[in-house]
Amino acid sequence: MIVRAFFTEHHGGEVPIDQTVQQLYTQFMVNNENSSVSYGLFNGVVKKLRAGFTSTRPSDPRSDTLTQRGRPDLGEDAESVIEKPTVIEIGNMDFPDFRLYKTNGLVDKLLSDHTEDGGLYSGTANIVVGESGVGKSTVILQMLAMIKRENPDAKILYISSEMTRNDLFFFYSKMPIIGNIPTLLLMDYIMGRFDLILKNTIESDDYDIILLDSYQDTIVKMADVLGWKTNRAATWLTNAIIEAADKKNKAIFAIQHLTKGGQYVGSTYLKHATTAMMEMRFDDAGRRYVEFSKNRRGGSHIYQRLYYSLVNGELVWDEVAWQQEIEANRLATGEGENRAMLDQRFNDLFLSVTHTDAENVVVEDQDEVEQN
Repeated sequence: MIVRAFFTEHHGGEVPIDQTVQQLYTQFMVNNENSSVSYGLFNGVVKKLRAGFTSTRPSDPRSDTLTQRGRPDLGEDAESVIEKPTVIEIGNMDFPDFRLYKTNGLVDKLLSDHTEDGGLYSGTANIVVGESGVGKSTVILQMLAMIKRENPDAKILYISSEMTRNDLFFFYSKMPIIGNIPTLLLMDYIMGRFDLILKNTIESDDYDIILLDSYQDTIVKMADVLGWKTNRAATWLTNAIIEAADKKNKAIFAIQHLTKGGQYVGSTYLKHATTAMMEMRFDDAGRRYVEFSKNRRGGSHIYQRLYYSLVNGELVWDEVAWQQEIEANRLATGEGENRAMLDQRFNDLFLSVTHTDAENVVVEDQDEVEQN
């Protein structure tokens, strides 16, 4: 009823065809800040409105159009009301013009394996998780600076929900390379509708590559400042990230936290709906490394470690350790193949010997029988 009232008041009772459900939901929440209507429920009502379903409750309960479970009883005409899905052969689908951004560093090989040198593809939503102090912001910011250096026409944006200008000054003092990164500080708008600032910025055509630092802190601020429920804030932000990557062909990085025990913080929706999960950790010797636990653009390098350090304020990838990692993986693969081959040969030999002995036993038994 609340959703229908919104469309009646603002859109003449109809669903505009020139706006996405996400855009309409944002408008709805602006006008119904205290509503507990989730995005999923809102989307369900939109589908009913587009299908022409009217939820009425006549005086005669026997003619009620709703079932006891509160769902519409569409009757025999259900097939004509339910929207038919669009099925398209993969080869006939329309795909965006993907761009490939390079840092000119070893991390390019981790980011994708569709080309020999790799790189960051547009149209991707990448979650960056890591332990406290491992340098999540440092690494991704420097990667953006390197991309900007190698691709001067790339439109890059850093969105910080945590840092103030004072924080950025000391950050910049240690890493002058990030000086040309355009930055949006959400703290400048924290007392207003910063969610709309964030939404309009992410959707804007002014930026190709966006880093959000951080996902979890933004959700906390939406709950504390705007009064949103945590689940609603997480769904809203996840949809905004995915929409920007899928519909706007942007490359999005969103930094996410780990618990003190090193466990991922966040919904499974965020984890499974995004393109890649980039993890930054300390090894047993305290060295820092990057690896992907999931990457739909670079599956051949899953769980392959790339060590890094900061030298004179600039990120340096450990090429020696990278080559050692590749060689170790190659030897492990070869050892596994050799072991499988030896196991097969042993099984063949064992079975052949067993078969021969069995035949001999049978023959001896037959001889004994004949002699008897």
